[in-house]
Amino acid sequence: MAENLYPEVLVKGSGAIKVATVGDSLTYGYGLNDRNIEAYPSILADKLGSRYQVHNFGLSGRSLQTTSDFPYFEEDNAKLSLLSEPDMVVVMIGSNDSRGPYWNKERFTVEYRQMVERYQSLVSQPDVFVVVPPFVPTSRFGLNNAIIKEELQVIIPQIAEEVGAHSINLYPLTEGHLEYYSDGLHLNYSGNQIIAEEIFSQLIK
Repeated sequence: MAENLYPEVLVKGSGAIKVATVGDSLTYGYGLNDRNIEAYPSILADKLGSRYQVHNFGLSGRSLQTTSDFPYFEEDNAKLSLLSEPDMVVVMIGSNDSRGPYWNKERFTVEYRQMVERYQSLVSQPDVFVVVPPFVPTSRFGLNNAIIKEELQVIIPQIAEEVGAHSINLYPLTEGHLEYYSDGLHLNYSGNQIIAEEIFSQLIK
């Protein structure tokens, strides 16, 4: 259980171009048989090839907002992502923020923009890719798919445009595809393959 909550950073590849993948359990690879192979950052590393190294800074159960129970940016992995001198940063966070006790549109918008600008201001001057999270098939984990569909699909691309980041929208790619999910929230290997392919296609444009 501690491994899921406070994992070591998983690094795949040894190339000179560093990619930091930042986010919650969907980045970490929760529920997979072998996240070293099946999590989207690992699949992404295979697709990018030998010139790259991909760091998985994902942490299960974390949210963006500082008022949530488990804010991502108070954790060691988040701090390590800021020290990793990345050339590219892929951020997929916000699913857990859709929970009723957490969601505050104004606060989320302010803190999301601050997060993006924080990565952009790193000495390594990375290209930052912000990701609208996938569809959430069930509310049994307390997440609200309507927030992702109606709010995050607007907020995240808008912030990207305003600050000069890149945006990737996984929601329409996954909406209604229950075959991509293992438990109503987390993606199975097929789901991770689908989103890794989409992220890969955006990174190499």
